[in-house]
Amino acid sequence: MQFELLTLALPTHWLTAVAYGDTSGMDDTETGAFSRWLDDTTREFGEYHIAEVSDDPYFARYHDAADYGVLACDCVDVMLALPIMADT
Repeated sequence: MQFELLTLALPTHWLTAVAYGDTSGMDDTETGAFSRWLDDTTREFGEYHIAEVSDDPYFARYHDAADYGVLACDCVDVMLALPIMADT
């Protein structure tokens, strides 16, 4: 199977939810924002796997969760592996 790689700047406080689906450390607003992002990401790309997470967090105002109401925060680059569907 081949994969396309997509790098996203995501809030560090989302990492447990992105990797394991565990939103227990989030309040209702954060959980709602993450759930909307997850729904949109799944709808747009389907299945994905985390290929890599950078070791260097950075503060960012403009990141890939901003459209979901997440304000400026510490982020890391998360590389997603998206399966490429073979043409039949």
